[in-house]
Amino acid sequence: MSAATVEPVIQKQVVGTHTAVWALASASLAMSVDPSVHNIAFVGAANQLGMTGNQRSLVASIGTLCIAAAILATGSLGDHLGRKKIMQVGLLLAVIAGVITSLAHNTAMFAAGRVIAGIGYAASFGLSFALLRAVAPDEAQMSRAVAQWLALQTVGVVVLGLLGGYLAGVGWRIAYLLPSTIAALAFLFCLRNVPEARSDNLGPFDTFGLLLIAVGLVCTLDGISASASAGWGSPKVLIPLAIGILVLLAFALYELRLQHPAFPIRLFRDPEMSAAALSGIAFNIGNAVVVLQLSLLWQYLYRYHPFKVSLGLMPLSIASVVGATWVGSLLARGVSNRTLIPAGLFTVAASIAWMAFAWQSTPYYFFLVPLSLAGVGMMFAQTPAARVFVSKSPPDLVGALGSSRTFFGQVGFALGLALSSSLLYGLFSPELHSQLVRAGAAPGDLSQVSGIVQSYVSVGSAKAFNPQFAYEVLTKAIGSYLFSYRIMMLALAALIALLGAVVCWQLPGRKSRA
Repeated sequence: MSAATVEPVIQKQVVGTHTAVWALASASLAMSVDPSVHNIAFVGAANQLGMTGNQRSLVASIGTLCIAAAILATGSLGDHLGRKKIMQVGLLLAVIAGVITSLAHNTAMFAAGRVIAGIGYAASFGLSFALLRAVAPDEAQMSRAVAQWLALQTVGVVVLGLLGGYLAGVGWRIAYLLPSTIAALAFLFCLRNVPEARSDNLGPFDTFGLLLIAVGLVCTLDGISASASAGWGSPKVLIPLAIGILVLLAFALYELRLQHPAFPIRLFRDPEMSAAALSGIAFNIGNAVVVLQLSLLWQYLYRYHPFKVSLGLMPLSIASVVGATWVGSLLARGVSNRTLIPAGLFTVAASIAWMAFAWQSTPYYFFLVPLSLAGVGMMFAQTPAARVFVSKSPPDLVGALGSSRTFFGQVGFALGLALSSSLLYGLFSPELHSQLVRAGAAPGDLSQVSGIVQSYVSVGSAKAFNPQFAYEVLTKAIGSYLFSYRIMMLALAALIALLGAVVCWQLPGRKSRA
């Protein structure tokens, strides 16, 4: 089959590359900003709508699970029907979802809005990335386009994330309209500034295979996410995780037998593809650890206001923009992935190890250097890996394979949250109990420890308890938390460094041709 017969059909229209990349970056912003809004606004929504504990747990994560379920299906639909067309449909779904969520008068309506949002984000985010191939077809253009897309996305998340946090403080209903407003503007921006691209050489739509991977991804992510609260040995973790892994294995075997698979499993035999997937998991583990654990440290120990936490994390985002621009120019000059990706992961690991040595009275400026290094390191790992997903995709499966990059990122982020949280709290409680026992605390006093700590976390004091014992508990709790935090950060830094070494071993020593 000639190259001409497999190249995707690209709509004949004059589109400036930079304008098109800006438009595609705007299409990715609704999903990127949504967590900043949802994490803050959901508490108010759950309280006002009277959600039970089980309902809160399900509804809080249902949007993420729907992204996982729909990400490859929407990418494959884009390959068949037109990537721009399906991306635009995703943006419209995001608009509708925001309106439904903000107008919700019961839990079912709110959940419906989050389900629609997840499907819309899967289509708009995954295909906005996949369409970079249509607007920047040659290697030098693609390197710069991927770096620019990531940099613009980061800038947008910084600015709009702060706005989302402010709106969530005003009211949860207005906050949930922010992602839908972004999606509406992106829809209009993309109409004339992004070309259509699709393939006319695909086999039939692989409904069964896409259903298999949707079930596998949802169960896997659900199991990983549950480990943060339930522990890795809980049936709530082991059962969905086992089902997810088995279904994903069945999907892989099924796809390997097809002449026209929805997802090219065989492509991951390429060391650059497998290394790019592993890199996506690794740097997202680092991203989750930095964002979550610094936020908790600053709020629990330093008593930072949530808005101050957002401002405190800005060096990470600013450095990410600088890193994306820098690595884009290095890629365009032919610097190899084997140099850039491991260097980025090792830098992220070193930054997390640096932050592990924070103390109770550590000033904010202690975090400026590691936050900046982490931002640059994440982009050194992310940008070359992202380029590999676009450039090495078969022309007729760019939508499906490009969208799969989002899945690897979600797995990494979920693992980062789960591993760091389970390790931190798994160490904290035994260490605190041990310190109090050594200090001579009576069994009756120990029963109050959880209440004292929870009171301090919620309201900043423990006035309802015996002042002397509460003071001793909180003093020991701070020491125990810092001990657990330090061990956790060093362990996760070691894991990311190990993954960086594996990526370095996988990648070829010659210059990348991706």
